[in-house]
Amino acid sequence: MRKVLVCILLMLVSAGITLRGQELPANVRRIVDQADSLRNRYYFDDAIDKYYQAAEFAEDEATQAMLLKRIQQANNALTMTEFCAEPNVVERQRFSRKDFFQYYPLKSQSWHASPNPLDSLEGYPTYFPRGDKSVIFSAVDFAGTRSLFVSHMTDTLWTAPRLLGESLTTVGSEIFPMLSPDGKTLYFASDELYGMGGFDIYFSRWDDETSSWRDPENMGFPFNSPGDDFLLVDTDDGKYTIFASNRDCSKDSVYVYVVDYAASRDRKVVSSHEDIVRIASMRPRQELGRLDHDSFSESIEETANTRLYMQKVSEELALKDSIARHERDSSRVRLAELRRMLSDVQLEKQLLSDAFLKEGVVSSARSEDKEVVGAGGSYTFSKNLLGPRIRIKVAKAHRSGTVRVSKIGRMAQDMTLPDGLVYQIQFTTSIRRLGIEDFKGLSPVYERISANLKRVYTVGVFRKYEDALMELNIVKMQGFPEATIVAWREGRQVSIQQARAEEGQQ
Repeated sequence: MRKVLVCILLMLVSAGITLRGQELPANVRRIVDQADSLRNRYYFDDAIDKYYQAAEFAEDEATQAMLLKRIQQANNALTMTEFCAEPNVVERQRFSRKDFFQYYPLKSQSWHASPNPLDSLEGYPTYFPRGDKSVIFSAVDFAGTRSLFVSHMTDTLWTAPRLLGESLTTVGSEIFPMLSPDGKTLYFASDELYGMGGFDIYFSRWDDETSSWRDPENMGFPFNSPGDDFLLVDTDDGKYTIFASNRDCSKDSVYVYVVDYAASRDRKVVSSHEDIVRIASMRPRQELGRLDHDSFSESIEETANTRLYMQKVSEELALKDSIARHERDSSRVRLAELRRMLSDVQLEKQLLSDAFLKEGVVSSARSEDKEVVGAGGSYTFSKNLLGPRIRIKVAKAHRSGTVRVSKIGRMAQDMTLPDGLVYQIQFTTSIRRLGIEDFKGLSPVYERISANLKRVYTVGVFRKYEDALMELNIVKMQGFPEATIVAWREGRQVSIQQARAEEGQQ
C-alpha cells in the first residue's frame, strides 16, 4: 500500500500541485497535526507513518502533494542525523523576531527596512553596509516569490538586479543572504530546497572558473531543524558562527545561537532520540572565565563598573520579559513585585550611567542608545541601530515578455529557432504528444523529438541567460517545478556552461 501511495504522490508533485491556501479536511488535519507534532519533537520515523496514514484519507491532489513534501522533509531529517554536527554552543539568547538581526556583530546601521529601492515590498530587512559597491539581497521576483538578487555600483547608477543562478532560485522563498568574510561563501535560508521543514540554512561556494555560485548545500543538523532556521554569519575574526532559529520559541521570537566556528564543522552519526533532542536543543556550555564582550565594548576599557552596568541592562531586559509573560496569568501581587524590581534596576543603571559621565567615560551602549543582552554570560549581544533610508538609483529590470501565460496555452507558429545562441525553458517531456490543455496556459510552446524518441516541450526564446532565468519561476509556478533552462546554437543544443562562456565573450 505504501509503495502505491508513493507512486501517486510522486506523480502529483511532478505535476506541480501544491496546497497553497487550501483547507484540509478535519479528519486529515487531525492526523497531520499529530504528524507535525512528532516531526517537531524529532520522532521522524513515527511522523512518516502518520503522514502516510493521512495520505490514505486524503482525496484531493493538493493534499496528497503536501503530504509527500512533509514525508520528504522527515526523510531528509533522518538522513541528516547520520551526518550530524555537535557544535560547542557558546551562548544563546531569545529576541523578538522583529529586530533579532540588529543584535548580530555586524557593521552598525547596515540593516535597512523595506520598502526600499532594492526591495519594494514590506517584509525582510536588507543588509547593505555603507560604502559597499555590490549587494546581494532578497526581493520579490516576476513570479511573486522571494529570490536572491545581486546589483553592482556603476559610475552613477546601480545595475538592474539579476538573479544569482538557477540552482539558487526556487518557487519558495530565499531570504537573509550573507557573505562570508572572504566573500567566497554565500549563506542564505530557503523553504523549498532539500530541507527538514520550514526555512533551512544553505551555503554556496563561488566558482572562479565559471564566475558563478555553485549548487547550494544544506548546513545540516543541528543548524537546521523542523522549524525555521536562518541568517547564519561567520564573524570576521573567525571565532564564531551565529545563526537564528525559532525552535522551542513562540512564533514572534527566535533564539540567536553563538557557536565555535572550528567545532561546528565536525560530523558524526547520531542514532538515539535522546541524543538528537539534546543536540537540537543547542544549550550553551557555560565555561568559567570565558567571557566575550567584544561585540559590546569596542571603545572603552572594561572595569568593574562597566561590567556591572552591562549586568543591570541584562537584568532590566529579563524583568521586562518576565512582566510581559506574567501579565495575563499572574497575580497582581507578583506583577507589582516584578515592576518594583524593574524600577530598582533602572535606577541603579541610571546612577551608573551618570557616574560614567562624571568620569568622562561614555559607554558604547549610551553613545548609540544600544541595548545590551547577555552581559553575565559567555557572549554579549549589543543592539545596533537600523540604517537610514537607502538612497540609491537602481536600473529597472525589464521582462523580456517572451513567456506568456493566458487561459489557453499555444504552440509556436514556427518551430524553427533563430540563428545564433538562444536559450529556452524546458518544462516537460512526454512519450505522447501533449494537447494545449497540458501547457497550463504557457506560450509560445516548442515541440521537438529527442534522440530517445520522447517529445520535449520548451517555451520562450531568449538571447541572454539572465533573461531566461528571470522568467524561469513563472514557468515553475504554472505547475512545472522541474523546469530548467536549455541552450541552443544554430538549432543544436549546447551545455549551459558552454553557452554562458560564449555569451560572455560576445
